Amino acid sequence: MTGSRIRRPNDDSPVPITTVSKEEIFQSGRISVGDVLNDLPQLRSSLGSQNSTSGLGTRGVNFLDLRGLGRSRTLVLINGRRQVSADIINNGNAVDINTLPTDLIDRVDIVTGGNSSIYGSDAIAGVVNFVLKDNFEGLQFHAQNGISRYGDAGNQYASIVAGTNFAEGRGNIALNVEFAHQEDYYASGRPNLRQNDAFVVVDTDSTPGDDVSDRAFYRDLRSSTISLGGQVGIRYSAAAAPCGRDATGSTNAAYTCGFLFQPDGSLVNQTGLRVGLGPNGNFVGGNGTTSREGRLVVLSPDIKRYVANAVGHFEISPAFVPFFEAKYVRTDARGSQSGPFFSQGQTLQDGIDAGFDDRSYSNGGVAGTNREGIRLDNPYLSAANRNILAAQLSAAINSGVNPNTGTAFAATPAGLANRAAALAQVAAGTYRFSLRRNWLDLGTRDEQIRRELYRAVVGVRGDLGSDWNYEVSANYGQHSERNVITGNINTQRYLLAVDTTRNASGQIVCRSQVDAVYGGSDLAGNAAVLARDIAACVPLNPFGQGNVSDAAKAYLTTPTVATGKAKQFVASGFVSGKLFELPGGPLAVSVGGEYRRETLTYDLDPVTQAGYAFYNAIPSFKAPAFEVKEAFGELSVPIIKDVPFFKELTLHGSGRVADYKGSVGTVYAYSGDVTWRPISDLLLRGSYSKSVRSPYLGDLYSVPGQNYTPAPNDPCSARNINTGSSTRAANCAAAGRPAGYDYAYTASLEILSGGNTNLKAETSKSKTLGAVFQPSFFRGLTLSVDYYDIAVDGVITSPTVQAALNACYDSPTLSNQFCALFERAGASGGPNGEEPFRIIEGSYKDSPQNYAKLKTRGFDTNISFIRDFGFMKASLKGVWTHIVQNDAFTDPSRPNFKNVINGELGDPSDAFNISTDLKFGKFTVGHTFRWLDKMYLNTFEDYNSVNGGPPQNPDYAPLVQYPVTTYNDVRVAYDVNEKFKIDLGVNNIGDTKPPYGLTGVGANNGIYDNRGRFFYTGVTAKF
Repeated sequence: MTGSRIRRPNDDSPVPITTVSKEEIFQSGRISVGDVLNDLPQLRSSLGSQNSTSGLGTRGVNFLDLRGLGRSRTLVLINGRRQVSADIINNGNAVDINTLPTDLIDRVDIVTGGNSSIYGSDAIAGVVNFVLKDNFEGLQFHAQNGISRYGDAGNQYASIVAGTNFAEGRGNIALNVEFAHQEDYYASGRPNLRQNDAFVVVDTDSTPGDDVSDRAFYRDLRSSTISLGGQVGIRYSAAAAPCGRDATGSTNAAYTCGFLFQPDGSLVNQTGLRVGLGPNGNFVGGNGTTSREGRLVVLSPDIKRYVANAVGHFEISPAFVPFFEAKYVRTDARGSQSGPFFSQGQTLQDGIDAGFDDRSYSNGGVAGTNREGIRLDNPYLSAANRNILAAQLSAAINSGVNPNTGTAFAATPAGLANRAAALAQVAAGTYRFSLRRNWLDLGTRDEQIRRELYRAVVGVRGDLGSDWNYEVSANYGQHSERNVITGNINTQRYLLAVDTTRNASGQIVCRSQVDAVYGGSDLAGNAAVLARDIAACVPLNPFGQGNVSDAAKAYLTTPTVATGKAKQFVASGFVSGKLFELPGGPLAVSVGGEYRRETLTYDLDPVTQAGYAFYNAIPSFKAPAFEVKEAFGELSVPIIKDVPFFKELTLHGSGRVADYKGSVGTVYAYSGDVTWRPISDLLLRGSYSKSVRSPYLGDLYSVPGQNYTPAPNDPCSARNINTGSSTRAANCAAAGRPAGYDYAYTASLEILSGGNTNLKAETSKSKTLGAVFQPSFFRGLTLSVDYYDIAVDGVITSPTVQAALNACYDSPTLSNQFCALFERAGASGGPNGEEPFRIIEGSYKDSPQNYAKLKTRGFDTNISFIRDFGFMKASLKGVWTHIVQNDAFTDPSRPNFKNVINGELGDPSDAFNISTDLKFGKFTVGHTFRWLDKMYLNTFEDYNSVNGGPPQNPDYAPLVQYPVTTYNDVRVAYDVNEKFKIDLGVNNIGDTKPPYGLTGVGANNGIYDNRGRFFYTGVTAKF
């Protein structure tokens, strides 16, 4: 039984278990069991088939996150044994559910609450145990095919299971071979997603909650900061504002004047209704990009899965039964959310000494030239376009600001001189402007990942007489992957190629080939590489989509190759049996030991590691082995049975001691529980446990390396300063915020990520209390209600960059650990050209700490009804989870300061699934209903008083919560005969779409289905 090594009936389980049968898996129309499980209320939608494109190196994996406590705190087992990790890119510990043999699964048990005393580290939230078929006999073929109403999102599945008993039933061997294919599909193929609908910031609060909605919902938004052919946005002063201004009247109220390069190289005004806050805002409609064209937004990757799995056993005697499990899995995945290489004028943070005071990006004339900016004398720029841009740049400078950065010229003699110098450079053609372009012409940065898994288990089990049994096993697994990132760009070569001029013969060449100072310095300090790049440089025409030559594309693109491997070895054994009789039955015990060793490696190609490629320069990872030696035991004490009000009363306890290599040392886990049957129809149960999670290899040993976080919202910007705590504005001022500071990120922020060798184990305490009611007067009905309470201390985590920035300024003072994680530029700007007070690129230090606490409480209700009425067989199964509390405590200086997660996007307070099947002879009709509660657009704290403070931003948007969402699936099956069955089904028959422009991809909103109405058919044949 899952949750114990002592044999007893499942109905008597002292901890809540939700079981998903093999029939339920295929009734769903899904071809991945992970997708089926991720729809259960107990599990938070983690990375699955739909949203595994949200991070680097994760497309095609399927992870589980029980209770929303994080996938590293959900222990996944196969027949009660571990499987090697597949979370290579994060150097983490999580099992890829796509490696499970779908057709060989007998059932899936989901156990709530800490189980470390039974199974070891990681079982903080609970356990998901996949139980495989053990005595399959015969030959079975199963195939399924499906497609969405939009003609995309197809999937195909084919499986053969063959098994036979031999030696008069003492032995069995079964083999499963299966293939599954899920086709990729894109936002451009969906009417509701091919345009960009979203909430746009339209107001800044002068005081928190000024009753004017900060956001408004618009349809068909177009970008004002990037395009596929090149966009130019000229900054003007708020007083001039020739292209309009927002309603705030701030120093950044003036909208940029937008221009778009067309495929023929011409330059046109960007059109559409301007909305949002200056200087950028958005356009509604018009001729700009939606950023949804073609394959820019993938809704689900293309995944091919090949599985071969064998299980077998042979009873030499009841006391000696050798067994084995063996499998090979290969998955091929492609489909990236990264999009193509993009450049927005200052993305690459270039700055070389070209021998003069370049005024393009610095009003003070810093001796640094940004080659990413395009010079006005670029030979690919027509005279007409040059005149248009020169006039705009001059007008912007004359309005009193830098046209690229918006920084005001000082009203002093020096400031006037700087303005005159900038105008002179415009006239001379040496002034540069920011061309903001999504370089689709250079290809999409797609990830083509091949993962391979080998796993073998060999062991011996047996019964020692009638009361004792044992098992000894060895388990080895190896996961390896190779990720080829196509369409990646060598950024050093890009800076050389985009900066062009004419040579003495009038040919267009790279400027560095004419003037050596424009070669700059090599990104990795290798002068020979730079010399070769300059010699081979091919000039790049940056104006208009479709104008990149094949030679330029070949020069710029560089495939990035990432490889990784994880290995796991586990040796374990236990003996279990009965000691002596008590009034309630035999006193049962189980004792055993386990040794586990794991290794993990990750490597990138030398070009990317050196920092040349437009991809995170992640250092090679090869850590010391993870090793642990453990001893464990269980005791079951039946106190009494078969007396009035005590049909059964049993106590159960378990404990484990683990000795970890490294900083963790020796840790202990234990649990105790009780089951009480006052009458036959009612079981009452309760449990208490302490569990542990050891830091994994990536937590401990990751080498600090370059990383990026999505464009954050600077809490000190004018648009955000009154949307946090009551101390935010004062703290920003104390940190040196300039008057009118309102920087808005349009691109990701560079950070530095690494591990921490001083980490300790996490600990959790969990309680469950529940009842199982099986009324004898209502045959076939089982109803269970269980309360769970899980608290995790010493949580190993790094705050998100956004959370850390907010926490820095929302704390009582600046004397907190979050402010120490990053640096801001001084009054003269930052080393990479950052504006004054902006966060310095690469200064944020991201490393895990044991500093947080997690707390979740709630109720699970399960109902099951199975009854044969003669003319009809009825089956109903429902699961409802009601979350009372889901809080994160991430500030060690304020241990009771909580961040409420419950009710936010991805974490509904209530969710339930109900599945019904009615079988009439050979026909079966079924229906599944899934219900998701309302969820907040942003944070719970925006609208509710938390930690004794007022609501932080009650006018965040006119819509407070996303609405209740429901899904209905219907299915029909026909048994042609005992050996042949046909299935037909329609999932999401109402074609329910993600609300308010959400894509169903990425953090949190993956809880919504983006596939839409889906038709499938399947056949099962037995021979």
